[in-house]
Amino acid sequence: MLALFRHNPRAMVLSLLLHLGVLILLLWAREQQVSYMDSAAPIQSPQPEESIPVIVEENRVAERLEEKRDQMALQEQKVIGLKRKESAELQALREEAEKERLRLEQLKKQAEEEKRLAAEREKRLEEERKAAAERKRREQEQQKLAEEQRKKEEAEKKKLAEQKRKQEEAEKKRLAEEQRRKEEAERREQQLAQEAQAASAPGAAARQSGQALSANQKRDGTGTGGTGRMSGGGGGQEYDKYIGMIRSKITRNWRRPPGTVSGLQVTLRVKLFPGGGVADVRIARSSGDPDYDRSAQEALQAADPLPVPSGKAFDRFRTLNLKFSPTGIQ
Repeated sequence: MLALFRHNPRAMVLSLLLHLGVLILLLWAREQQVSYMDSAAPIQSPQPEESIPVIVEENRVAERLEEKRDQMALQEQKVIGLKRKESAELQALREEAEKERLRLEQLKKQAEEEKRLAAEREKRLEEERKAAAERKRREQEQQKLAEEQRKKEEAEKKKLAEQKRKQEEAEKKRLAEEQRRKEEAERREQQLAQEAQAASAPGAAARQSGQALSANQKRDGTGTGGTGRMSGGGGGQEYDKYIGMIRSKITRNWRRPPGTVSGLQVTLRVKLFPGGGVADVRIARSSGDPDYDRSAQEALQAADPLPVPSGKAFDRFRTLNLKFSPTGIQ
């Protein structure tokens, strides 16, 4: 019945209405019969043979009515049961619908949470991308600055290397010029020594040199009266050897001023320490040209220390008078 009611509730309702209509007709027919019997002829004493059918008919109607009542009660119970079952099913459906609603709300909340988390992840990824881009930009700037610094350092190194090369070339030229002057001075000294040896016997050159120096010192008024051959003392091969070495070393360090004219002559009085260190340099007689006098002093200072003998032989070299002329040192 429940399945029938579910599939075709309209037919079930029509069936119930039909049964109710039949029951109503039966009740109406009974009422009509009773009223007819009441409105009939005066009641007479019932005849025994006539009352039996009426009673039987009434009993049958009552039975039928009772059956109909039972059927209707049964139908009502069935309808009530169907309604209860339907109500229970509806309640179950409502509960299922509520559960479904809750499930959908939960799913919706989960979807919203996932969406929020996705938005947060996207935001975090965007921030990370921006941070990575910023780091890359800074690294590129640092690389650019490092490259510029490297190029600057390379340019500076090239510049310093070029300056060093020019300085080395200038130094080479200067050394070459000094070597040339040194060789030229040595050649002049060798020529002078050869000329002196050719002009006199062995030992005569030293005496002649000492006498000439003494005469020059006396003529110049710079002699000391006995502190060395260049100061008016005696000569000797050892003395001449050291005097030649002193002249040669000073000549190598002498840078004559440009445009030096012939005829200039400056006499320097030099005091030496044991070992050849220069203790004092003074101008005994000026040439009249300050640059020329200064170049002679600088040459002597640059030659410090001078080559001198040791021991008692040094006494003759404590004070020397050196005469600087464009042709050489006397």
